[in-house]
Amino acid sequence: MQRNYLHAVKAIAIYKRARRSSLPFLAITIVIATLYYSMLPQLGLGDHQAFARCPNGTHKSPSGACEQVVPHEGLPRCPNGFHRSPSGICEAVNGGGSDSQTSNENNNVAGTNNNINGLGVETTSSNNVSSSPGQCDETLWNHVYNPTRLQIVDRCKTVTGTIESIRVENDGDFHIRLRADPQFANMINSANINGQFRDLVLEPICQNPVTQTDAIAACTNFHQNINIPPVGTHVTVTGSYVLDQGHGGWAEIHPVTSITP
Repeated sequence: MQRNYLHAVKAIAIYKRARRSSLPFLAITIVIATLYYSMLPQLGLGDHQAFARCPNGTHKSPSGACEQVVPHEGLPRCPNGFHRSPSGICEAVNGGGSDSQTSNENNNVAGTNNNINGLGVETTSSNNVSSSPGQCDETLWNHVYNPTRLQIVDRCKTVTGTIESIRVENDGDFHIRLRADPQFANMINSANINGQFRDLVLEPICQNPVTQTDAIAACTNFHQNINIPPVGTHVTVTGSYVLDQGHGGWAEIHPVTSITP
């Protein structure tokens, strides 16, 4: 406090000398600058260091430390709201404050790891994304063309939402955009946000005539019997939860086992 008083006295003296020299604008500038820098320690700006951005090439881990970013080449994308740590684990993104911590607690972010194609991925423990073992038709994978393009996250998931668009693909599949209900928001990623209007993609297979050459064999003598409700219908969808590496890694239910209003 005494140091601030001395700074203030010094600033006033500088101001008086500046006035005698007919430079009022310069005097005001000097006074403001002097007072500002004298008060910096008392403003507690150092306390905000924890919220500062990490340097390029790093990101903030849940512990608050800046960690090196792991390139995504050859790795499945982490779910929305997660990033990949140097160890290869998908971790919840730390917003840097107590609100973020509370949000993570409310979302029941767990520390259990699943093995997805040899890589540990941290998943949620809540029932936001329900797993439905035994309800998916595994034989549908026999009719998915070039299945290696689909990075499997979970072989069977159930999600609810509203159908926003339906279109026919050349590979015989339907391409359906589903606006997932809020509790399933963590199923989409940046590729869905940028390329699919923030929607989850649904792909019922072998529903239409196939004109794409490399997809003909997969649908030969097979037609999936599944009814597609119209746009605007709120539905429950079950199928394999995958990342389509052929389209930037956006998230899909593909193949779809069932769609029910």
